[in-house]
Amino acid sequence: MISLHRGFTLIELLIAIAILGIIVSIAYPSYQDFVLKTRRTEAQSELIKAQVEQSSYRITEPNYSSDINIIGLPTAHEHYTFSIVSASTHTYLLKAQVKESSVQKHDEVICQSLYINQSGLKTSDGEKQNTACW
Repeated sequence: MISLHRGFTLIELLIAIAILGIIVSIAYPSYQDFVLKTRRTEAQSELIKAQVEQSSYRITEPNYSSDINIIGLPTAHEHYTFSIVSASTHTYLLKAQVKESSVQKHDEVICQSLYINQSGLKTSDGEKQNTACW
């Protein structure tokens, strides 16, 4: 005899929900990590664009610019504060620092400060190369 009852039992539905919960609990941390890395990449991109602007500015001026507006660094970024640490005739140092109020503060500690200089040295402290974050 063929049963005419179709659908899911409560047990089958609970098992499906439990499996979905396990999948979400595994996927969510990976997603959060991806979002942090994407925001860090945005900050790196801003620093590299500013580096290009510094080079262009230096072609016509005797010094590198110390004005973030001239080189195009964002002044109102949601997750990072951008600054020019130093600028002189032959050198400059640009910085992106995670804002304390941003969720980006959950990024790796070594990656919360990003620096780049006139030579293209990419660091997290202004001195030693940092390939883990760049």
